[in-house]
Amino acid sequence: MLRSALRIVAGYAAACLAAGATQVLFVVDPTGLFATLEATAAAGLLTAMAATQAATFALPFAAIVVMLTEWFALRGWLTFVIAGGLVAISGYLTVIAGEGGGLTLRNDYAVRAFFVSGVIAGLVYWVLAGRSAGRLFRRHGQAS
Repeated sequence: MLRSALRIVAGYAAACLAAGATQVLFVVDPTGLFATLEATAAAGLLTAMAATQAATFALPFAAIVVMLTEWFALRGWLTFVIAGGLVAISGYLTVIAGEGGGLTLRNDYAVRAFFVSGVIAGLVYWVLAGRSAGRLFRRHGQAS
């Protein structure tokens, strides 16, 4: 059980980092990303900040998806890609629901950035943790 929990946490952390990196690529010009050491450091800091935001807003939705995929032993990559996109859109809706006046994320580009980052995060989670889904709730006597 501890191994499954560590697999899930590591997969979630990597998925959030991938989502953060994807978000940064929607904002920063990829050609200048490694142009200077300062640009690379700034992109790394932005990635960490975006990953933290992704982890914060996606956690309640991702926890539900992880529990369902573990309980029903859903291991298909498409399941995690779709779930990642839906979790990202849920996180996006949470972000815009809390917006005040002034700047807003209510635009098509932001929706696409969130959705693509969720799809990438879902794929990364599947590679690291989702392919082994179902081991957390494996019942005694059930084949693996």
